[in-house]
Amino acid sequence: MRIFDFLFYCLYRMFASIKRVGEKDENLASIFFSVLLSTHSLMIFFLTRYIFPKGYFSLFPYNIILKLLIGSVFLIWYFICNHYFLKNENYIRIVSFYENIYKEQNRKIAWIGVLYSLATFLVFYVTAVYLANGTYF
Repeated sequence: MRIFDFLFYCLYRMFASIKRVGEKDENLASIFFSVLLSTHSLMIFFLTRYIFPKGYFSLFPYNIILKLLIGSVFLIWYFICNHYFLKNENYIRIVSFYENIYKEQNRKIAWIGVLYSLATFLVFYVTAVYLANGTYF
């Protein structure tokens, strides 16, 4: 759980470095973290292409189940992140803990959040293209 807490703090710092009016930083970090975790989970679904025979999930009950699973991945991660970080108010504990450790390194932590976001989407794209047919590079 420490790595999830640290990544949440990096995303929190990333959103806190942007000046805006309205949405709270912890809400944005929680939602965006659920998006990033969803992309990690969807990469596992892409790997099922090599585990199961071709056309296995195109049959009647499996195609609906697979579409529902892929569609519900974000909702599942959203509710998990919302409950853990916001409802239980763990974001207060996480932010105060890491604020004590990284007192003057807010920009560095924000850059880690940006790099984590970009790396996640880049790896997701490369994996999807490679598993599709590998000719888009």
